[in-house]
Amino acid sequence: MNLRDRYTDHLREFGAAATDGIESVLAEGNYGQLRALDFDEDEQGVFVTIDISLTGEVVQRWGSDVYRRRHLIIQRQDGPIDPADFGAALVHTSVMEDLDTAGRRPA
Repeated sequence: MNLRDRYTDHLREFGAAATDGIESVLAEGNYGQLRALDFDEDEQGVFVTIDISLTGEVVQRWGSDVYRRRHLIIQRQDGPIDPADFGAALVHTSVMEDLDTAGRRPA
């Protein structure tokens, strides 16, 4: 049995929470639209990949109209790194931090 099958409930909960959080961040900052949130598995474990179509001024600051990030969420040997809701919060917070601070110089 692969990890994605073994942790189906965790991935479903993580996906729902991460999608809600990312869509909230995007709407609040008027940054763009979530294109995909996908899971893939390799020898390290299960990763979530986030693809966002950026719009507005963040495109110039980010330097691209696409935002893509990949995070390890389930390790092959140890299982989930964090509970699903907490891991999802960490991921959508990292999206917010990336987009909020993209291209801005420290004060």
